[in-house]
Amino acid sequence: MSRPRLAALIVAVVLVLTLVPGLGEANSTPEWTGVEREWNAEPRSQVPEDRYAMAGGCYAVRAFDGTYVARTSDGFAPTATDVANAEPFHFQATDLGSYLLFGTAKDYLAASEGVVGEAVYGVTRSLPGQIAGGVALEQTDAVADAVAESPVNKASGRGDSVVAAAEANKLADWVVDEADGGGFTFFLPVTGQALGADGGDLLLSDGGTGTPFDLELTTGCATFPELEVNVDGPLLGGANAFQEVRGFMDAHLHMMAFEFLGGRARCGRPWHRYGVERALVDCPDHQPGGRGAVLEAVLSHGNPGDAHDTNGWPTFSGWPRHDSLTHEQAYYKWLERAWRGGLRMFTNLLVDNNQLCKLYPYKRNSCNEMDGVRLQAQRIHELERYIDAQSGGPGEGWFRIVDNPFQAREVINQGKLAVVLGIEVSVPLDCGETQGIARCNEADVTSGLDEVWDLGVRQMELVNKFDNAFSGVAGDGGTTGVVVNQGNLGETGHYWKMDTCPASAGPAHDNRQINFQDDSGAPPPFSERDSLAGGVFAVAGTSGAVPVYPKGPHCNVAGLTDLGKVMITAMAEKGMLFDPDHMSASAQTAALDLVEDLDYSGVVSSHSWSNDTIYPRIYKLGGVVTPYAGDSAGFVDDWRKLKAWADDRFYFGFGYGSDVNGFGAQGGPRSGNSSNPVQYPFTGFGGVTVSQQHSGPRAYDINTDGVAHYGLYPDWLEDLRVQAGNEIMEDMARGPEAYLQMWERALGISGDACRSDIADLTDEQVGTLQLGMTPRQVMETLGQPSTRVGENFTFCMTDTRTATLWFTPDGSLAGWNISAP
Repeated sequence: MSRPRLAALIVAVVLVLTLVPGLGEANSTPEWTGVEREWNAEPRSQVPEDRYAMAGGCYAVRAFDGTYVARTSDGFAPTATDVANAEPFHFQATDLGSYLLFGTAKDYLAASEGVVGEAVYGVTRSLPGQIAGGVALEQTDAVADAVAESPVNKASGRGDSVVAAAEANKLADWVVDEADGGGFTFFLPVTGQALGADGGDLLLSDGGTGTPFDLELTTGCATFPELEVNVDGPLLGGANAFQEVRGFMDAHLHMMAFEFLGGRARCGRPWHRYGVERALVDCPDHQPGGRGAVLEAVLSHGNPGDAHDTNGWPTFSGWPRHDSLTHEQAYYKWLERAWRGGLRMFTNLLVDNNQLCKLYPYKRNSCNEMDGVRLQAQRIHELERYIDAQSGGPGEGWFRIVDNPFQAREVINQGKLAVVLGIEVSVPLDCGETQGIARCNEADVTSGLDEVWDLGVRQMELVNKFDNAFSGVAGDGGTTGVVVNQGNLGETGHYWKMDTCPASAGPAHDNRQINFQDDSGAPPPFSERDSLAGGVFAVAGTSGAVPVYPKGPHCNVAGLTDLGKVMITAMAEKGMLFDPDHMSASAQTAALDLVEDLDYSGVVSSHSWSNDTIYPRIYKLGGVVTPYAGDSAGFVDDWRKLKAWADDRFYFGFGYGSDVNGFGAQGGPRSGNSSNPVQYPFTGFGGVTVSQQHSGPRAYDINTDGVAHYGLYPDWLEDLRVQAGNEIMEDMARGPEAYLQMWERALGISGDACRSDIADLTDEQVGTLQLGMTPRQVMETLGQPSTRVGENFTFCMTDTRTATLWFTPDGSLAGWNISAP
């Protein structure tokens, strides 16, 4: 078994909800059963079991003749006769089976690239930390790129300079494989050469696999630069793969947004194969002193000429901040902190906007939104691989992309993080419109949905910022609406067709536009928080006279189109989850009418872009509502309002939509909170200890920093508990279960027979069960159980009887019993 592996050590079985901070007694009969598991609990073997198991470990490297690789005056060589005198290398995974060998001088075992000549790298010379000896390297494009991509060389403009030994780069990025006769081989893809040892030297040779080396566990390695998690204690998961789950849920996160808007509108990225030193650095175009960062200056300071602190790594004195929209806020170690603090599920919305991309002056990616969806889907799978690589091998990581609720339930009960893929773009499936004429047809919808389904997408909005072939939009309000409306003109050939809402609309309306009567100060249904879009238009200098709208409240004349009805119906047939957010009020009303006719449960409003007439209807369908996280006090208010609308026929749980890395800011410091601040350290989900998060020398405090990055969501959740008590924490911890049950119903599993509107099960129905069935097969036969705690399912039957089913630990139906009436 490779190291490390989740669920390696069961510490204790948790039998009562009171051991989960914030969880009370409501809706807890029978009691939920959880298991505490240590993460990275297995001790390392003296010799790695396979090519993945050395990740994060400290090893000496021994050549075939028994000598160990040691540090010399000009590099490394196999000269030590014992492990005590060997160089201890930290094996930092860059991908599955690929590693940097990080030395005690904070340098790397790397190819000696020499001095650039006309055709070849001349006689190789060694820098401290590089291979002493070897052959001249051919000046291939790949080698030249490895040198040119060096951060030091980029900053200096010297594309042909020698790479410093202290830099992680392609010349130090080794593919490690298992040798046939034992030991491991080291191959350098950038040069096409393999590492060998001969006559007291390390050599790079063309062709073959080089000579094998043994790895021996040792001590004394340098610490590879990385951010801290600062959450301690075992993880809480389920007792098996199929029982009810607990944890927190974010239904709206943009973790791959570093690639949107052309790939250069945001600085930093959620991971880099060479670590935090390369992932969390500012954009080159922000220099000098932030004066080149016109978008950041407009968004954060209101003046494109203002300077700002550009420092991310290593000091983080400038960013991330809760209100900085152009810098990475979801680095994977920050996400790991959120997971360790109780996050068990999130939806990653693949996001893009072609009009904003075209306007923003810097770009490296296609501006086609579906190209952005495809690229971001690829990137999130690469992140999953990267986390697997850090965790000991394929499938071993804590970050798991899931395709259905049954996979998600298994992942969450393992204590890992289930990741659902979704889409939020303005022209989904390339289905835009021009002057009201659709640029796609029903066949395009069918093929487009098939494609995104194959990408793994399971949750989807129909619109974002602009009208399209499916629906009109709610529009942005106020001054942001003025500039974003210019984008609607560019995308569709017309401005938003906002009019005074008819009396029949009731309280449902869209964002209020600036108008001749100047009643724009009235509160809109959605906050004016999507400021990134407005900032791009401001930077691009886009201006124009928008229509003079009549008096509010305003409703977009563009509603749900016939093609939009086709889209929603096709999504329901596939079991895809429909998100009505951003649709115009009339489109949302028509969409919910359609979904009700379809009797479809798979509806989620993920970040407060639906209106108050829609939320009760979503709950009545058995759907889920996760408000925009924002400031904690406002979120508490949303929870109280929405819970009052919940339908007691369905399991109730609550989540949030962070919109991190999206268009809007995160929750700021809570004002007026001096009497009840969050106190560090505090006890978090499952009993973990949560201390202040440290990024380099910077310590973050939710009380003064707000949600500066995603790792502070456990702190934000504690702030909810401080303000609203244990009841809100119980509802938040039940959020993933509510989502999974909704998703099961979306896939055709009928609801719980204990509901008053569903007939109780008969003896004949229960009699169709067969031993060995999986929990999914049981539910496809009988519907959703009333309870699923431990290894038992219970169902309501006629004559007030109850059927209790029990499964083996691996999920095979072992038997059932029907109670007496």
